[in-house]
Amino acid sequence: MIDPRIERTRNVVLDATAALIGEVGFGRTTIEAVAERSGVARSTIYRHWPDRTDLLAEAVDCKIAHVPFDQTGNLRNDLLSMITELAARLGPDNVGPMLLSLIAEAGRDPKMAAMQERFTTTRFGRIRSILEAAAARGDLPEDVDVDRMAEDLVSPIFFRALIRRSPVDREWLEQHVDRLLATYGG
Repeated sequence: MIDPRIERTRNVVLDATAALIGEVGFGRTTIEAVAERSGVARSTIYRHWPDRTDLLAEAVDCKIAHVPFDQTGNLRNDLLSMITELAARLGPDNVGPMLLSLIAEAGRDPKMAAMQERFTTTRFGRIRSILEAAAARGDLPEDVDVDRMAEDLVSPIFFRALIRRSPVDREWLEQHVDRLLATYGG
């Protein structure tokens, strides 16, 4: 069992790291900046994360971690639930800025590229399972291209939230899911 004081310190450092990544990007998120932001000594940070990239990776993993999701069997509701959670996490006060920085850094750093791939694979895997289950139930055509449908589902959300920086509210999400289901025969 981990000492609660150590766990608190780790959480403070990870929160400070994630906030810095979102504010100044990966390149300028240094151990020194994390120490200053968190109030935790550099030596303590190095004791837990000997490599700066490991600290950055763990901070991102903590913030974009898998959120448990139970399928209800209602395709529209399951998709709405999934993308509502995604849209909320992409907001400017959440992981949106950090994710933009991750995407930029992934082109330069193989560890960050692997992290981006894990994020994408996890998200797509969850959406694919919803779509595959719907096709098996007959709620979607049996031959539906689940990868393409998943991309068509999430791409506009990322574009709207991260590129246009427009609100992704419940009404927009409902209309988006309804258009998608009409297009794919669901």
